[in-house]
Formats: sequence, C-alpha cells, structure tokens
Amino acid sequence: MPRLLHVSDLHFGTPSVPAQVEALEAIIGRERVDAIVISGDLSQRTRVREFARARDFVRHAESFAPVLVVPGNHDVAWWIAPLGLGSPQAMYARYRAFIRGELEPVLRVPGLTLVGLNSAHGIRPWTLTTRPRDLSVVGALRPSQFSSARREFDASPRGDIKVLVFHHNLLRGRLSRRWGLAGRALAIEQAAMTGADIVLCGHDHEARIEHVSSGGRRFVVSTPNTLTDRVRGGANAQFNVVEADALVIAVEPWVWHAPQQTFYPARPERFAR
Repeated sequence: MPRLLHVSDLHFGTPSVPAQVEALEAIIGRERVDAIVISGDLSQRTRVREFARARDFVRHAESFAPVLVVPGNHDVAWWIAPLGLGSPQAMYARYRAFIRGELEPVLRVPGLTLVGLNSAHGIRPWTLTTRPRDLSVVGALRPSQFSSARREFDASPRGDIKVLVFHHNLLRGRLSRRWGLAGRALAIEQAAMTGADIVLCGHDHEARIEHVSSGGRRFVVSTPNTLTDRVRGGANAQFNVVEADALVIAVEPWVWHAPQQTFYPARPERFAR
C-alpha cells in the first residue's frame, strides 16, 4: 500500500517552531514512506536564511524518500512584478535557487502519480478579488493548469493513486471563512475533473480531512495546518500520513504533543476510493 507524508506551511523564519521541525525530521528518518510532499510556504519573507534552512529540510527528507514540493505565496517575491509589470519569473528566483527549479513538478513512484501545480502567482489580474486583504495572499489555478494535470494522470499506469498537490486551500476555511483560490468553489469541480483521487494543499493553517464529491467523482482532501506558532484556532500543529489501495484512502493525522516534544499519530480517517 503506497504511503506518503504530507506537510505544509513550514514558514522557516520568525514563526517557525524549531522543536516541531526537528521532531518531524526525526520521524522522517525512521518512518517508511514512499514519498514526501511539502505543499508550499517554506519561507516566511523569502529571505536567504529562511530558504537556506528550508533547503536543509528538503535535503534531509530526500535522503529517505522522493520529495515533491511546490511554492506557496510566502515563497514568492510578488512585489517584483505586481500585476505582471516587470519579470514574473523573477518572483521565484530565490525559491528556484534554493528549493526547486521546477514550479510544477511531477513525481512517479510505484503505485503513485503526484502532480504539483503552482497556485502562487503573486498579484496578477486573475488573482484579484473584491477583498483588499486578499492581495498577494489569494491563489489561483488556471484551466490550462488543471488540463495539464489531467494529461499527466491520464498517462499514469493503471491502478496508480493519483495525487494533486498545490498550496492554497481548496475548501473554504471553517474558521477563516476564506477560500484559498480565486476560483472559489469552481476549483473543486476543476480538481475533480483532473481525475485526482487525493488533493494535498495547505495555506489556511487549519487542519482539514474531507471526502469531497463533485461532478460525479469523489476524492479526498488533506490539509495539514502549520509547524509554526500561527495555527488557526489554537490547535496543535499537525502533518498527515496518507495511505491508499484499490479500495480505501486513509489519512492519519500526526499531532504535536508539547510535553513529549514530538508528534503522535491519531486515529486515521478512512474513505472509500
């Protein structure tokens, strides 16, 4: 049964909790997983020292399993090219230098096809909403990106678990009441049309594990919160471990326990595939 570890919103810098990161690094070193997914916001302010620590974390993870990582809005120097004025590609210069040159990676391991999409575009016409506080924060996924993901999944070996990865929360936050993507609920339909069995995302700092139905399809959404002091609602930090076979998808939350200074697995949630 393929098994992957999903963490998001590490925010290396001021809000990061080093003890949580170190505990996760130890768990990565001893738990068997087939892939590790980091769904964005590795830095806090795109500073060199933040990306340098993020690079060390990614390299540590890579020594134990293949890693797929996508950028988050905090990894993008949006002020370099607001509304596309300037060089949009320059917004990702430090992310590419320290983390990955590819913004939309594809990872294939036995039993799993993982497709990453870049939802962090800075301030562009297609990210604008009527809420001023969404500027540079809200994400977007364009129809061409969803189409590209579908092509990758269509090329997968028969029976592969298909995993779609991006940064911004697909579902509306229960506590924040905010959509992560400018497409709002339409993005749920578009994600379903890719053929994904599982969607991994982050951004809202609120843990969610949901079974979603749209367009005649069902898929599971895994959203950890954050390994920082900015967990929404005062919850404990969390990452998720996902397992799947032909019949069942299981998402197991690993929750921070401060007295023991480590994460412990909680009861997994299981869904029919």
